[in-house]
Amino acid sequence: MQASKMDCDVVVIGSGAGGLAAALPLAQAGKSVIVVEQHNVPGGLCHSFKHDGHRYSPGVHYIGQLGHGESMREVYEGLGIAKYMRFHEMNPKAYEHFNVAGTCVDVPAGKAAVIQSFQAAFPKESKNIALYFELLDTINRQIQTLQVISSVKDVLLLPWRIRHLIRYGLFSLERRLNSLFEDTTLKTLLAMQCGDHGLPPSKAPFAMHAAVAGHYLTGAYYPEGGGRSLPRAFVKGLQAAGGQLMLSTSVSKILTESTPNGLKASGVELADGRIIHAQYVVSNATPEVTFEQLMDASTLSEKFQQKLAASHYTVAPLMLYLSTDLALEELGYDSGNYWYSASADPEAFYRNIHDPKVLTQESYPGVFLGITSLKDPATFKNNQHVIEVVSFIDYQLFEPWKDSQFQHRPDDYYALKEHLKTSLLNAADNIIPSLSDHIISCEVSTPLSNEYYVRATRGSSYGTEKTLNNLGPKGYQNKTEVENLWLCGASTIAHGISGATGSGIAAAAYILKCRSKELLKDTGQTLTVIPFDS
Repeated sequence: MQASKMDCDVVVIGSGAGGLAAALPLAQAGKSVIVVEQHNVPGGLCHSFKHDGHRYSPGVHYIGQLGHGESMREVYEGLGIAKYMRFHEMNPKAYEHFNVAGTCVDVPAGKAAVIQSFQAAFPKESKNIALYFELLDTINRQIQTLQVISSVKDVLLLPWRIRHLIRYGLFSLERRLNSLFEDTTLKTLLAMQCGDHGLPPSKAPFAMHAAVAGHYLTGAYYPEGGGRSLPRAFVKGLQAAGGQLMLSTSVSKILTESTPNGLKASGVELADGRIIHAQYVVSNATPEVTFEQLMDASTLSEKFQQKLAASHYTVAPLMLYLSTDLALEELGYDSGNYWYSASADPEAFYRNIHDPKVLTQESYPGVFLGITSLKDPATFKNNQHVIEVVSFIDYQLFEPWKDSQFQHRPDDYYALKEHLKTSLLNAADNIIPSLSDHIISCEVSTPLSNEYYVRATRGSSYGTEKTLNNLGPKGYQNKTEVENLWLCGASTIAHGISGATGSGIAAAAYILKCRSKELLKDTGQTLTVIPFDS
């Protein structure tokens, strides 16, 4: 019996931020597009789920650049999906609350305000604090300059326009911090947002860290309805443009054919045997899944096989999803994110999470805590606040159970989860005292959960490590050596919602033979952003 066939111009593997950002402009340009998603909801790590009546979003905790004229607002408005979205501004006086071994600093919106906040806490380091944030902002803007090269003149002037990026950006964050500061607590506080890319200061290129921190420098926002509202908006736009989304559908193979110039992608085969023939294939899956699970990697060039073998993925998330009866707003808590590190050593947290001893510690070495019900007030129900507690752990520590059956793993795995729950709650008590005594419901997710639900390689949320060996020209590009096979997502250009979204738009632009900016139209839409405390 011949398997049923479907034909389209473009098939997209995965409905994460990158996949949907590629599919939408392609459909709007008149291409027939099918997005194939193995989960029963779209969004990848941008999806949401319900537990004990509360909604949680594992991969969306805040978004930057939504002010007038800023990059993410331009994307949502320019793709015509702003009408499907609403965002809440997070506390502009402290969208981040940092706590390093009891020393606390709030991070407000705006470069000048951030500088003043850190200077007030560390007056002896005032001059270099200002230099640090000026340089961070300058390098972030120079990175953006790379995206707007459109003439020979731009190319000729580029070395001058990105001179700070060339001079300082390729060194590690650790080197930049050590060159400017003496106080180790200050260095740890300035490195707290390493949690937004998963690399310790010693491995994180300063340029990459500057891009991440710079993304939030003007403030932060949270989507009304949680993370799921992002893919929902894209799907509405996709369907309005004639595109299709297939949920609970797994791809088993990327189809290729031989040509005089090498391999050429021609579609995908689904797990149920159906075939989708397509002129282009866009993979939002990780490079490992794309080339080693959905293809025969031995058919690729030796150089590329070596690149695959040498690729490392960032540490994986360990998370708590909980509700509490504490009156958090009355206790002085707000919509800002709360970060805690038990050590004033900038590298200590990352050393600890790779050490097997972390599995037995009474209190976890560091956590990020977001109070969703204060970011999005509609989620405050039955006088219960909703909280997500996030940390990292080495996937290798969970490898003994990686081949066990989901929801039917050995007893020692569930015993470990219970211990880690207690360890994470004990750390969270440093942010909200007595939180662990006021839990209504609580669920733990491990790297194996991430691997199961979103097929994240080694459970990673951020894809490949963005070290110098896997960044920019050395990283995975949209274009692959397989003709008509394109990549997008966190393991390409950049990670996070912004990076993955940009990678998808870039993939679409390559296919349409235009520039990414040309895909953002004047739709007449204005994104709704609800001011803090309004």
